[in-house]
Amino acid sequence: MRLAPPSARSRSSGFTLVELLVVIAIIGVLVALLLPAVQAARESARRMKCQNSLRQFALAMHNAHDTNLKLPYAGTTSPVRASWVSQVWPYFEQNGIAQRYDTTVGFYQPPNTVPMTFNGVLCTRIAMYYCASDRPNAMWQGDQYWRSRGNYVVSWGPITHPYTPPTLPTAWGPFGYTDFSSVTKPRQTRFSEITDGLSNTLLMSEVIMGRTDGSPDQRGDINNDQGSNRFMTINTPNRGIDFMGGPWCENRTDVPCAQASVNQHYTVRSRHPTGVNASLCDGSIRFVTNNIALNVWQATSTINGGESVTADF
Repeated sequence: MRLAPPSARSRSSGFTLVELLVVIAIIGVLVALLLPAVQAARESARRMKCQNSLRQFALAMHNAHDTNLKLPYAGTTSPVRASWVSQVWPYFEQNGIAQRYDTTVGFYQPPNTVPMTFNGVLCTRIAMYYCASDRPNAMWQGDQYWRSRGNYVVSWGPITHPYTPPTLPTAWGPFGYTDFSSVTKPRQTRFSEITDGLSNTLLMSEVIMGRTDGSPDQRGDINNDQGSNRFMTINTPNRGIDFMGGPWCENRTDVPCAQASVNQHYTVRSRHPTGVNASLCDGSIRFVTNNIALNVWQATSTINGGESVTADF
């Protein structure tokens, strides 16, 4: 048998080091190009899930209106403290929780909340509460009354709380108080009172929750009867500073806030790039960009402003 010369046998048929580095570089470039697309696809899927939850809430509001001939109230302190959330449970297949909830006591009292434990009814984590782009299963542990947080809130219109100017506004959102200041007099709107049209009026939208369960940031505390279960259209989405009462403010660059005893307001915010999801009073869902004009945003948040704008976001 004839053997090849030693010089021929020593030659390698594999990659050289330079070729291997070139291949690695190409793979790195491809990964860098594909990663944003993958992330965008994942965020698109998360946003669709959030839209579906918002749609379910809007349908629950419609079912509640069909049954009671009016929308739920956002929150009240009389005769007991309660939020809109517990009022719509029966209308999105949460009858079991609704039956366990005691409507004769406040949301912070047993069995609704059992201090410093997860045994209260309001500690039930419901998937529909959470937007996948934020913190699914987030809880409120900012005080001793632990409860679930959530990303979805109801529309208060371009009105602060408590409303302090000497003259009352002429246009308002679907949720609020009958005299705009007294928490003992919640307003329950009938669809027939929404003269601007159900398809032109905001019903619900999104908020960003506190960074951790133990955060004192009140945003996302939807089972509380005051403040954080609603939004105002003082600012356009993801813009401006939120002003909230008490020590319930965790000021951050992504969700700036400041304390205020009067004229409190909460802006809609989300983890979605460029905007937020919102539902209209007809049950439809829209994605509203951050650069929407303030006058259009405020006009679509009132039920009776008579503005010549449409919610064509």
